[in-house]
Amino acid sequence: MKLKKLEISERVVQRLTEYLSILKEAQKQYNEINSIELAKIMNTTSAQVRKDLSTFGEFGVRGKGYDIDNLIEIITKILGIDKINHVIIVGHGKMGEMISSNLDVLGEGFKIVGIFDKDKNKIGKITANNLIVQDIQNVDEFIKNMKNDFDIRIDTAILAVVKEQAQIAAEGLVRSGICAILNMTTYKLELAENVKVVDMDISAKLQELNFWRLNNANQKI
Repeated sequence: MKLKKLEISERVVQRLTEYLSILKEAQKQYNEINSIELAKIMNTTSAQVRKDLSTFGEFGVRGKGYDIDNLIEIITKILGIDKINHVIIVGHGKMGEMISSNLDVLGEGFKIVGIFDKDKNKIGKITANNLIVQDIQNVDEFIKNMKNDFDIRIDTAILAVVKEQAQIAAEGLVRSGICAILNMTTYKLELAENVKVVDMDISAKLQELNFWRLNNANQKI
């Protein structure tokens, strides 16, 4: 399923991942679920649920709702996690090491195949998942070799370098063919429009959380 960039908002994709999580829990007890039930858990409206899902097609049955197993399969395919997506980590400080040693945080559909750093004291060390930390200067060669030797395409990276190195490191990744970056730094990257960046700013999320705590708002964050 190929959608044009302007046809879907980032928030719809975010909700799609939330629907998937809810459906997997519901799957343990039920075979079907309707938009009203999904909306209640999501703290939204049934109209919003139907609108979100209809962006990708018509999957429900009027008066009956959605077959949970089928909807999980559909969303999984839409998100592209019905197959293994190969990812590299750039920066193996505390944040990069936390990810590489706890691969369950990646969820299904993702596999770390390479870890890179510029620190000579880290290069050559074996990580918890038996990968060797490589020199960041070898990223381009590594990506090409994975494609040529194993037919493995790598176009996604987790960027976990220090803030001061983020822009330069990201630009280098783009030159090597990376077009999707999970930015674990607080630096706002400036890259070409065809490069998708998702910021994982823990500080910003804590500020957001603190607002709801202070205002005692019973809303989904």
